[in-house]
Amino acid sequence: MFITTVLGFSVVLLISLGFFIHYLQVGLDTKSSVTVDPMPKEKY
Repeated sequence: MFITTVLGFSVVLLISLGFFIHYLQVGLDTKSSVTVDPMPKEKY
C-alpha cells in the first residue's frame, strides 16, 4: 500500500512538472512576442 501511494504521487508529480515545463516553453516563446507587441519604428 505504501509503495503504491509513493509511486502514484511520484507519477502525478512528474506529470505536473511536465505540464509546467511545457507551459513555460510555449508561454515564453520569444518569436511570438513580436506579433503580439511589435517593436516601435521610432525610438523616444
